[in-house]
Amino acid sequence: MPSTSEEELGRRRFQLQKEQAIEAAIEKIRRAPDAGWASFSGRDYTRLREILAEIWIGVDREKWQQYAFSTLTKEDIRELLLLGGAAPGRAIPRATMEAMDAVISHAKNAGKKA
Repeated sequence: MPSTSEEELGRRRFQLQKEQAIEAAIEKIRRAPDAGWASFSGRDYTRLREILAEIWIGVDREKWQQYAFSTLTKEDIRELLLLGGAAPGRAIPRATMEAMDAVISHAKNAGKKA
């Protein structure tokens, strides 16, 4: 059996951690009372997974842990899909990542409640 390099092990570990984080986030969203999960298609689900993966790669782990995925609404999810739909399969631009962060962290609504 060929030996696996440390670099390859690191890549595999990173991929596994990413997949676990995405799966946990999806499960929280799916169980969220206001998410309207049943209204989304399989294509939406796949795209949301891709978007969450890009966000996971782009933010600090501490920030990811602070996201309250269980509070996302159907409108929040649609907004994420709209923002992430501009260039599927490509890296998400920084401005779009910031807009997605605002949706997930509910920062976009903070000014409206004050």
